[in-house]
Order: sequence, then C-alpha cells, then structure tokens
Amino acid sequence: MEILNNYSGLISLIAAVAAIGAIIVPFVILKQQRKYKAEKEELAKKEMAEMERKEAQAELDAIGVIPFGAPGFTRMDLARVNYLKKKAGRR
Repeated sequence: MEILNNYSGLISLIAAVAAIGAIIVPFVILKQQRKYKAEKEELAKKEMAEMERKEAQAELDAIGVIPFGAPGFTRMDLARVNYLKKKAGRR
C-alpha cells in the first residue's frame, strides 16, 4: 500500500495521458481515412479520364479509316470527329 501512495502521482499522470490519447487517436485515424478515401477517389477519376481518352482515340482511329468523301457523311459525323479529337487530345 505504501508503494501505491508513493507512485500515486505517476499513476494519475499515466491515466490522464491515456485518457487524452483515447480522445485524440480516433480523430487521427478519421483524418487518415478521409485522406486515403480522397486519394482513392482522385485515382479513380484519373483512371476514368484516361479510359475515356483511350476510347475516344480508338473511335477516332476507326472513323479515320473511312474517307470523308464517302457518301453518307453528314455534319453530325464531322462534329463527332471534332468532338473526339478534342476529347482524345489530338490537335
């Protein structure tokens, strides 16, 4: 019992630090989870944009095989080609 009395200040200090840690740690974990989620969403957006660019590039290449002088090409087709060029990043 005498040992407890001698170290009571130290024990209460450790308890106070543990209580503060129990309050702070969940906030730190929440912040890390939000950061990870934001990074994951940003990566998904970049991958989606790259996939859309590649699809536009493939469609533009497929259209490029057909000559524009061929019958059946309309203004809509030309507009589509211009849109795909813009989306694919061609100049």
